[in-house]
Amino acid sequence: MAWLVIALLLLLILIGMPIGFALMIAAAIAMALSGIDLILVPIQMFSGVNKVVLLAIPLFIFMGELMGATSISDRIIGLARALVGWMRGGLAHVNVVTSMFMAEMSGSAVADAAVMSKIFVPSMEKQGYPKPFSAAVTATSATLGIIIPPSIPMVLYGVTTNTSIKDLFIAGIIPGLLLGGAFMVTSYIFARRKGYPVDERFQPRRLGSAFASAFIPLLIPVLVVGGLIGGFVTPTEAAAVGVVAALIFGWAMRGDLNTAKVYRLASVTVRQTSVVMMIIAGSAVLGQFLANEQIPQKIAEGLGGLTDSFVLRMLLINVFLLLLGMFLHASAAIIVVVPMLLPLAQQMNIDPVHFGVIVCLNLGIGQQTPPVASVLLTVCSATGLKIEQVMGYCKWFILAMFVVLMIVSFWPQSALLLL
Repeated sequence: MAWLVIALLLLLILIGMPIGFALMIAAAIAMALSGIDLILVPIQMFSGVNKVVLLAIPLFIFMGELMGATSISDRIIGLARALVGWMRGGLAHVNVVTSMFMAEMSGSAVADAAVMSKIFVPSMEKQGYPKPFSAAVTATSATLGIIIPPSIPMVLYGVTTNTSIKDLFIAGIIPGLLLGGAFMVTSYIFARRKGYPVDERFQPRRLGSAFASAFIPLLIPVLVVGGLIGGFVTPTEAAAVGVVAALIFGWAMRGDLNTAKVYRLASVTVRQTSVVMMIIAGSAVLGQFLANEQIPQKIAEGLGGLTDSFVLRMLLINVFLLLLGMFLHASAAIIVVVPMLLPLAQQMNIDPVHFGVIVCLNLGIGQQTPPVASVLLTVCSATGLKIEQVMGYCKWFILAMFVVLMIVSFWPQSALLLL
């Protein structure tokens, strides 16, 4: 029955059905074949989304939309240029560092990719960078949005596994920095080999001016993440604080926002949230069926029975998650599959927080790899490039992501050091 459900789910997704509906239909058919009353479907859908902490998702999305519609992105880019623009391949490094800053304000890799591709790809092309290379840097660095806090996938993981979202956010800081560093090293290697230009000379005065300009925008993520880490607010309250701060900055202080623009951004937020919530609702139904059939325990026993080696088990988990990320949306993958793998992780004495970071890194790689490749497709759509053009460069950045994944997988302190 488990293989039937998975095959049906993949078939529905491949023919283009929205993932949320595919999850619900696959679960409903499996329940009907198993003799389970289908009245449980709407009940489980409602209970799946009836969690206060899930309010953090639309609030973080709204915060990111508000900050993207103001002059904040220009100020952040100015600071990034002053910080790393002097290096060989300067604009590529600026792209990565900007994504690291923007990751603190969005929580969504797709949203970051959509914004950054419109800004950086044309600018880098003007300075002589190949357009596919510019798109590859933009797509892969956008993955930082789900690793560096706040992170919507980490919120979903925390809700699914009853793990502290605050601890997950803290655990994502060092891996996020490692990932950003890996992208910069990869960009530097390309820059040295291809002779990509320096963006501008390092000027302390310019750095000071750029920092002063970006100071207040940078305070917003510090306020949000700092308040959460300090225990002053819950994840939902932290997201609400970020929304209020972004409104104050964009509307009252800078005049970048008005009623019509805020309404439009709220409408975008509602549409994006509805997609995520439908996936959560569908995943809740499928997850309940899988739990009733004790499929997570059976999968854990099956994978665990293949080998007693910790290293091989960890590699098996990573391979499974990598393959899964190639076909499923991150939200659906977390809610459906994490309950299956968590028993095995617990058998291996892997900390649930550490495991959450491993899951997010794997799914981040999946966002760059076809056939789903949600982030890569977003950048290709915005730039008019074909996937095969970008993959020529993107594969090296994916290799860098894999190296960081191995470091985090086998060095738990990389995620747990700050806890």
